[in-house]
Amino acid sequence: MIDVGYVVVSSSAPPEAFFERWIAPETHAEWASSREWMHLDEPIAIGARGKVKSTTGEPLPVRITGLERPYVYSETTELDGAELTVHHEARPHDGGSRVELRAWLEGPRAADLEREFRANVQRALEADIAALVALVEGTPADLNASDAVTDGTVIDSEVADGKAD
Repeated sequence: MIDVGYVVVSSSAPPEAFFERWIAPETHAEWASSREWMHLDEPIAIGARGKVKSTTGEPLPVRITGLERPYVYSETTELDGAELTVHHEARPHDGGSRVELRAWLEGPRAADLEREFRANVQRALEADIAALVALVEGTPADLNASDAVTDGTVIDSEVADGKAD
């Protein structure tokens, strides 16, 4: 497993607000600017399959690989020789949520794709979480550096272990 992106933020919105957006793939383009669309061929469940299309590429196979209501949603996109997993997690914290997004590559070509994916995925995670927080909180999208941690450090050591595995 090769980590290619990590971001943690705090939000005043409850975890359920994030989870409901994550499990509604038809709304992903509203907050995920690099995504044109996502469609599942079956109801949301671990193993559900479909297609995802970025704004710059061809549609790719995707499947749900993590689902823990109302906190966790993960999806894995099948690439040429590797898989990209994006893990979304929101947990109750200080009257709102602590939201973490992580992305990693696995597979025979993961090391080759790391150079290509790392910067793009990190930027996408940062933009996506800023837009999603703004959407669920009903505020303008403005994520400043003090609100997010992107180097593997967490914003609250009481809630997490402090490292991006």
